[in-house]
Amino acid sequence: MTDSPIIITDPVDSRDNEVRPFQIEGMDVRGRAVRLGTVVDQILSAHDYPDPVARILGEFLTLTALLGSIMKYNGIVTIQAKTGGPVPMVVADYEIKDDGIGHLRGYAQIDEVKYATYGKNPSFHGLIGSKSGYLALTIDQGADMERYQGIVEITGESLSDVARSYFMNSEQTPTEMSMVCDRDPVTGNWRAGGLMVQHLSRGEEGQERLLDRETEEQWNRASVLMHSVKSEELLDAQLDLDQILYRLFNEDGVRVFDAMHLDASCRCSREKLFGVLSQFGDSDIEHMIVDGAITVDCQFCSKAYSFDPAELKNSQ
Repeated sequence: MTDSPIIITDPVDSRDNEVRPFQIEGMDVRGRAVRLGTVVDQILSAHDYPDPVARILGEFLTLTALLGSIMKYNGIVTIQAKTGGPVPMVVADYEIKDDGIGHLRGYAQIDEVKYATYGKNPSFHGLIGSKSGYLALTIDQGADMERYQGIVEITGESLSDVARSYFMNSEQTPTEMSMVCDRDPVTGNWRAGGLMVQHLSRGEEGQERLLDRETEEQWNRASVLMHSVKSEELLDAQLDLDQILYRLFNEDGVRVFDAMHLDASCRCSREKLFGVLSQFGDSDIEHMIVDGAITVDCQFCSKAYSFDPAELKNSQ
């Protein structure tokens, strides 16, 4: 008699802008699925990125949501790529606070001169991976916790390749993932989705998380099943995450857990920027004045803040 798949669902139906943790029954394999709808569209639409660059930033946001949702305590997970290519920097971060929601933001820099030398649809390798560079993962859980940073060289044909290399080299955790970001063919809005599976360690704490003979076959099966997911499925607004997981792993059974919800939220504010600017001396403030005011644009959300120079000087 074959055991039926185990599906434990939320009281609320699965939907966009959430991360769904899961575990495959009978295997030492855990995973996470993510779907971004209005969140990724809001972040990407705040800038006039060329579509190839927007797709890359969308994948960075997807990866950041997958990894940030693993945090058990309040904090910030930041993923940053630096390279000498046409896209010299990509940054995405995930903050979780007492509200239990994952707050996402991100931006990309573009070297317009270098970018102009590429065709209409340059690849990830062309924009990010063709020049020497690195990807850094930073976890900051406040003053009471030690700050962690891991760095890996940018190699491979996709962000998934880079992330896989990071986990194998830095965490010794076999990891496979698939991520995609693209425009909805009907609305033209940006959507993104991703799927990640990881092999769980069995030994004592601190033991290397490498596969043994007993688990290698199971891990290979889980990896193959995960990679069978189609980009269209990850982006399909009519197909929720539970349905995707059932399609992939129903023969083994998949246990899903409470979803973590996501929103697009920048941490910039007029108060914060005023506090920074008020630390500058009068001569520095004078050099910042354009047309009688000091204007600061947030790189993440593109919001512009205008300050009265006299007000800044009086606050010193």
